[in-house]
Amino acid sequence: MREDPFATLAEGYEAWYETPLGAFAIAEEEKTLRTLLPSGESLLEVGAGTGYWLKRLPYARKVGLEPSLAMLQVGRRRVPEATWVEGRAEALPFPGQSFDVVLLFTVLEFVENVEKALVEARRVLKPGGGLLVGILEALSPWAALYRRLGEKGVLPWAQARFLTREDLKDLLGPPEAEGEAVFLAPEAKPPFAEADEAGRRAGNRGALYLGRWR
Repeated sequence: MREDPFATLAEGYEAWYETPLGAFAIAEEEKTLRTLLPSGESLLEVGAGTGYWLKRLPYARKVGLEPSLAMLQVGRRRVPEATWVEGRAEALPFPGQSFDVVLLFTVLEFVENVEKALVEARRVLKPGGGLLVGILEALSPWAALYRRLGEKGVLPWAQARFLTREDLKDLLGPPEAEGEAVFLAPEAKPPFAEADEAGRRAGNRGALYLGRWR
């Protein structure tokens, strides 16, 4: 087992979302995520972190699975209405066909076995259920920044790997629906909406690619 790259980051993990650029980026990601949400009663978020999405998504029963004990403890405190379980994406501790929706949001970057994690996510989905997978697009300007930080040993990026949307489609087949968000560069200055539109026109891939599979 690798050491936990989030052990020292948990308490301040959501702080970036409160900066002007971070607030713009996460709002754009949320808009995209909400357009792709499947219907259903039960949600499993694999790699739920500190519970940012568990808190916001409209499901009656919400379960967060998280391998990092530090992140899990923060998540339990911030989102007590969810059920929290310590565990790994490659070995989900749930019976088959348990959930209407399974979400993996920028989690595959940090799992040890991507293929096994996706097989497990599909295993616990009910028939007709929806699998939502968000990745930090490997060909985006943001992934380039994160790779540079990783090369310098900065956590959690030192332990990250990045996938393209093509990689994901090779693993899962064509998505039922898809979207992307955050086209501006990491060094963009306000107004961010204009910078984002300029990045889109320039042909940047969105920092976030999100697909939905049945």
